[in-house]
Amino acid sequence: MAAGRGFFHINSHGGAEPCPFSPYSDINVRDTSLKEALNSSLFRALRENGHLLEDHAGGCVLYEKRDLVEALLAQSR
Repeated sequence: MAAGRGFFHINSHGGAEPCPFSPYSDINVRDTSLKEALNSSLFRALRENGHLLEDHAGGCVLYEKRDLVEALLAQSR
Protein backbone atom coordinates (compact mmCIF):
# COMPACT_ATOMS: atom_id res chain seq x y z
CA MET A 1 0.00 0.00 0.00
CA ALA A 2 3.01 2.30 0.23
CA ALA A 3 3.69 2.17 -3.50
CA GLY A 4 4.97 5.50 -4.62
CA ARG A 5 4.55 7.06 -1.16
CA GLY A 6 8.17 6.80 -0.12
CA PHE A 7 8.63 3.09 -0.72
CA PHE A 8 9.18 1.23 -3.95
CA HIS A 9 11.11 -1.67 -5.43
CA ILE A 10 14.05 -1.42 -7.80
CA ASN A 11 14.27 -4.39 -10.13
CA SER A 12 17.52 -5.90 -11.41
CA HIS A 13 17.38 -3.67 -14.50
CA GLY A 14 16.97 -0.45 -12.49
CA GLY A 15 13.24 -0.05 -13.03
CA ALA A 16 11.42 1.63 -10.15
CA GLU A 17 8.34 -0.49 -9.44
CA PRO A 18 5.50 0.24 -7.00
CA CYS A 19 5.87 -3.24 -5.52
CA PRO A 20 7.97 -6.38 -6.17
CA PHE A 21 4.70 -8.21 -6.87
CA SER A 22 3.57 -5.57 -9.36
CA PRO A 23 6.37 -5.52 -11.93
CA TYR A 24 5.46 -2.30 -13.72
CA SER A 25 7.81 0.62 -14.20
CA ASP A 26 7.85 3.82 -16.19
CA ILE A 27 11.22 5.11 -14.97
CA ASN A 28 14.72 3.75 -14.42
CA VAL A 29 16.94 4.81 -11.51
CA ARG A 30 19.98 4.43 -13.74
CA ASP A 31 18.76 7.49 -15.64
CA THR A 32 17.24 9.56 -12.83
CA SER A 33 17.39 10.31 -9.11
CA LEU A 34 15.39 8.42 -6.50
CA LYS A 35 13.37 11.57 -5.83
CA GLU A 36 12.47 11.85 -9.51
CA ALA A 37 11.58 8.17 -9.59
CA LEU A 38 9.05 8.67 -6.77
CA ASN A 39 7.52 11.47 -8.82
CA SER A 40 7.19 9.43 -12.02
CA SER A 41 3.92 9.56 -13.96
CA LEU A 42 2.94 6.07 -12.78
CA PHE A 43 3.60 6.75 -9.09
CA ARG A 44 1.78 10.11 -9.28
CA ALA A 45 -1.25 8.48 -10.91
CA LEU A 46 -1.35 5.74 -8.27
CA ARG A 47 -1.22 8.31 -5.46
CA GLU A 48 -3.68 10.79 -6.99
CA ASN A 49 -6.36 8.35 -8.12
CA GLY A 50 -6.75 6.68 -4.70
CA HIS A 51 -6.67 3.19 -6.17
CA LEU A 52 -4.35 2.03 -3.40
CA LEU A 53 -6.92 2.88 -0.73
CA GLU A 54 -9.72 0.72 -2.10
CA ASP A 55 -10.76 -2.54 -0.42
CA HIS A 56 -9.10 -5.69 -1.65
CA ALA A 57 -8.88 -9.35 -0.74
CA GLY A 58 -5.38 -9.14 0.72
CA GLY A 59 -1.93 -9.45 -0.76
CA CYS A 60 -0.92 -6.88 -3.32
CA VAL A 61 -3.69 -4.47 -4.30
CA LEU A 62 -1.74 -3.57 -7.45
CA TYR A 63 -1.59 -7.20 -8.54
CA GLU A 64 -5.34 -7.50 -8.08
CA LYS A 65 -5.81 -4.34 -10.16
CA ARG A 66 -3.16 -5.11 -12.76
CA ASP A 67 -5.43 -4.08 -15.66
CA LEU A 68 -5.78 -0.65 -14.11
CA VAL A 69 -2.03 -0.39 -13.47
CA GLU A 70 -1.29 -1.40 -17.06
CA ALA A 71 -3.72 1.28 -18.31
CA LEU A 72 -2.05 3.94 -16.11
CA LEU A 73 1.33 2.83 -17.38
CA ALA A 74 0.20 3.09 -21.01
CA GLN A 75 -1.06 6.64 -20.34
CA SER A 76 2.27 7.67 -18.82
CA ARG A 77 4.25 6.73 -21.92
